[in-house]
This record gives sequence, structure tokens and C-alpha cells, in this order.
Amino acid sequence: MRIYFVFVTAGLLGGCLLPGQQAPGGVVATGEQLAVVDDVKVWTTTQKEKVGETEYKDSDGKVIATANSYQDKTTTHEMKIWYPVQGKQQLRDEDFFKIAGDQNALSQTESLRENGAKWRTRGIITMGAGVVAAIVGYFVPSDIGRTVLVTGGGLAVAGGYYATWYGTSEMSPDTHAVDRSIAERAAQDYNQKLGKGVGVGLSGKF
Repeated sequence: MRIYFVFVTAGLLGGCLLPGQQAPGGVVATGEQLAVVDDVKVWTTTQKEKVGETEYKDSDGKVIATANSYQDKTTTHEMKIWYPVQGKQQLRDEDFFKIAGDQNALSQTESLRENGAKWRTRGIITMGAGVVAAIVGYFVPSDIGRTVLVTGGGLAVAGGYYATWYGTSEMSPDTHAVDRSIAERAAQDYNQKLGKGVGVGLSGKF
């Protein structure tokens, strides 16, 4: 049961705590103009915060125990982002540059996503190897061997998690391989070919 629990935990770390990524949607040109939209991404995090401490004393007034009091603290975060659109449809960078015909930006974007996928895979494999090493360590009779395997396994899990997080972030639509100005120029060039002018949006309105 212990082994099963550890593997389930590793699966949750690799799958649930780390957002899954969708592949480019294969969107095709519709004849609508391309644009770059500026927006603000807002999200909240909740963590426990210590708000007090209670002391328990014996009949002589000596402190024999303490208990901390906690409450949830919610923090709101904001991050400026930009994303490309075709008409009113939001696009991934891959689809956007493919439609715009900017091969250089497309190649850089695909390279970034591929690198992210590699790091994510490496991280998952490293986490799995770390979990196995830690499990094996529990059954090693030598104290030194057990310590090395358990400690090394824990470090591998931590390093693998970071690698997975890094890879996942490079696969995120919010991470761009090229500067916003390049995307805006690609949109301008494409729209001029369509004879529809320039499209630049702000907070989803353009």
C-alpha cells in the first residue's frame, strides 16, 4: 500500500498540480484581420498565515505547551499579458504566425514549445526515478545506503518537479518566443495584404 500511495502521489504531482497543455488547434485563415490584444491576467492564491499563539501553563505557571492559530489569507495577483487573435477568436502563437506567414517567428515559437515539452518529460522521468530510489532506500539494510537513496530520491523529486514546471511554463500560451512588436508587425503585414488595415486590441476590445 505504501508503494502504491507514493506512485499515486507522484502521478498527482505530475498531472494535477501542473497544468496540462493543449496542442495548437490547427486554426486556418478565415479572411478576418489579425490583431494583438493586451490584457491583464488576474488570479488568487490562498495560504495559511499565523495570527496568534496560545500558551498552556501548569499549576505553577510554567509554560508546558504552545499552540499556534492560523487563518487563510487570500492574495490577488495581476500580470500583464498579450495574445494574438483572428477576428474575435484567440489564437495560440503557433497558429497566429502560421496564418500570418511569419516563418521565422513560427520556427522560434515551435522551438520554444518543443524545448518545453522535452523539459517537462525529463522532469516527470526524474520525479519517477526519485520516487523509486526513495522506496528502494527504505528496504536497504545499510544506514549509509538508505540515507543516500532516500536523500537522493528526495532531491531528484524536487529537481524533477522544477524541470516539469519550467517545461510546462514554456508550453504555456502566455509564454512567447518573440517580442510583442514582432507579432504586431506580422499582423500589420497580413492585414495590409488583405486590404483591411491594422488591428491592435486592448483588453479584448479592438
